[in-house]
Amino acid sequence: MDEPPVVFGKNRGANPVEYLLVALSGFLTTSLIVNASARGIEKKGVESRYEGDLDARGFLGISEDVKLSYENIRVYFKINADIYDEQKDELVQLAKKYSPVYNSIANPVSVSVQLDKV
Repeated sequence: MDEPPVVFGKNRGANPVEYLLVALSGFLTTSLIVNASARGIEKKGVESRYEGDLDARGFLGISEDVKLSYENIRVYFKINADIYDEQKDELVQLAKKYSPVYNSIANPVSVSVQLDKV
């Protein structure tokens, strides 16, 4: 992992919020492919693109009025298979339904962070 120079990094790798998108892309894509395979759909290729809106002023402590998380995340799939668009959309919906990463982001999850006093 790394960060951009503005936060004393060298920009030599993805930062933690970018890794969040990588985790999302990995499991949504896996879920989509698994569901397509289970339905006997021959895939020629799957591409995905991920975008997120994140205002750095929040986590930098510059503004208390800025959300500390992504405001929006957008995911786009291109599915190269000889099926109708409706079937492709169904695969995308199934990917969302069965992805633990998607559901952890899209639905509030309780997270405990504490000092380990061992």
